[in-house]
Amino acid sequence: MNVAALDRTACANCGRGLTGPYCGACGQKAASPNPTIGDVVHELTHELLHVDGKIFRTIRLLIAAPGVLTAEQFAGRRASYVSPIRLYLICSVLFFAVSALVPDVRMRVTVGARTSSGLSLQNDAERQSSPDRLRQLGFESDDQLEAATNEAIAHWAPRVMFVLVPLFAAMIHLTVRRSGRNYPQQLYFALHVHAAWFLCLAIAMAARLVPWPIVGRTATVVALVAMLAYLALALRRAYAITLTRALGRALVVGVSYSVVLILALAAIALPAVLLHR
Repeated sequence: MNVAALDRTACANCGRGLTGPYCGACGQKAASPNPTIGDVVHELTHELLHVDGKIFRTIRLLIAAPGVLTAEQFAGRRASYVSPIRLYLICSVLFFAVSALVPDVRMRVTVGARTSSGLSLQNDAERQSSPDRLRQLGFESDDQLEAATNEAIAHWAPRVMFVLVPLFAAMIHLTVRRSGRNYPQQLYFALHVHAAWFLCLAIAMAARLVPWPIVGRTATVVALVAMLAYLALALRRAYAITLTRALGRALVVGVSYSVVLILALAAIALPAVLLHR
């Protein structure tokens, strides 16, 4: 007797009665325990196309229609899209992977003679630390100082960014508190926005691989403007507010969040420098 041809009346996983191709209790597919080669090929093809199609559809909407994914999440239409947390992880991994390929992206750091722990960002022509302060901190040159700082940032930045997402959601919650949406729903919005920002920054980072520096600098400026515009459009569509109100809220949140990011980078860099010895 062909076992694959038997009609299954109970779920092999939990034992509950089957009323369709999937178990209503645990969700397992009612597949034969002795599949044919055709079954395996069909399942593999279906899963690959299904997952890839969902990812591509989600990323297409994320880029082309700011705020629509969040609006779909608010409406309970989730099955057709990648979850917000998974989308965030995919885009953040892509960004940090691209960043690792761009060797000239690093924080310029100097220490002054008159400050006990002060750090400053300067361009290449101005960067010159106090030799005495460098030796006190355990560094022989600016290059060693920058290497330690950027190593700490590269290590901790992904973790810090993930922690800052709830803070960004809290900022959004304050600006749209009359929308009727609760804080967990603002987290969906924050994850979607950060995912789009990571994609935008990844493209800007990739532009730095072009041998002409002007291309990378221009891409960075365009990316920053695009990120602010994206936030405004996402607010407008997700919360159904006017463009003027969306722009105002985007400016307030964008400036406030930029300050938080700068403080977060300083919080990462300072221990790396001060505790070097």
